[in-house]
Amino acid sequence: MLEVSAHIARGDFSLEVGFASDARITCLFGRSGSGKTTVAELVAGLIRPSRGRVALAGEPLFDSEASVSIPTWRRRIGYVFQDVRLFPHMTVRDNLLYGARRAGDTRPELDQTTALLGLEGLLERRPGSLSGGEARRVAIGRALLTRPRLLILDEPLAGLDGARRGDLLPYLDRLAQDGPPILYVSHAVDEVARLADRVVLVGEGRAIEAGPPDMAFDRPEAEAAAGLSAPLSILNGRVITHDPAGNATRIDLAGTSFLSPLLDVAPGERVRVIVDARDVALALTDPVGASFQNRLPMRVAALEARPDGVLVRLKAGELRLKALVTRQAVEQLALEPGRWVIALVKATASARYA
Repeated sequence: MLEVSAHIARGDFSLEVGFASDARITCLFGRSGSGKTTVAELVAGLIRPSRGRVALAGEPLFDSEASVSIPTWRRRIGYVFQDVRLFPHMTVRDNLLYGARRAGDTRPELDQTTALLGLEGLLERRPGSLSGGEARRVAIGRALLTRPRLLILDEPLAGLDGARRGDLLPYLDRLAQDGPPILYVSHAVDEVARLADRVVLVGEGRAIEAGPPDMAFDRPEAEAAAGLSAPLSILNGRVITHDPAGNATRIDLAGTSFLSPLLDVAPGERVRVIVDARDVALALTDPVGASFQNRLPMRVAALEARPDGVLVRLKAGELRLKALVTRQAVEQLALEPGRWVIALVKATASARYA
């Protein structure tokens, strides 16, 4: 459990921080300059708050009232910075072992760590010959080999192009399952939707717990921080089966079948489906001859007027979905809470993250 309740003041910048999380990956999410890295540095002990308390697994790391302030090097927190800070004159092997050796660890888990991060073929190379994604993986491995209780990743995908980001994400997935708890700093919606178990929203001088991603992106401040033009639905599911001939994957979303483009994910594995509210159309009856592959019978739960239309909240059992429609559509369909509709979602319009 990570618990933070503190006030930070640095010049004209002020931030009130209050959250607790026992999730595998807790994401600090907000716009650039909102204070995400400042919160991460507070946890790591790189900066000192004006007042407050920071605790990890019940142990106080900082407590202004009790005059407790554990130095950074004794907190056993691994920190991977945006600039990976590898030693250019050392091999990858020596970079990986640097922190463990300084800590006096005579049996670092090098083989296990290199296997986890796919570094086996890079050990004798120098940082100058690595791609951006490879260098990030080495920096993460170096932090892991110090046996941290918590791993902080500060924008680990920043500056990488689409292909490099795609290469690194599976390793982050694996790290989330087999590594220590992670405090993840990001301003990218796709990273948060894919990786986070808990989201802390940072902005407007506050850092507050917002819950799991589906709840976090339901908040107006998250929508503004992400620069979204419409709300998102983040749906948890599991792969049912693949149809390679049809280039499709069928997913179980809380008992509802959902079709997506073909995914490289084994049947039974967890996936998240992210749907933009503008990509959901509504009908009173199942349309004939329509191109929509996903036709979900759902009940209207609530209607919320917005400057850009009306947000229709839909539910079917445990499944929750949002649709953004015009006021004219609401009137024409006579939409009201309790009414049954067919939610139409194009398979190609849905973003998918394993």
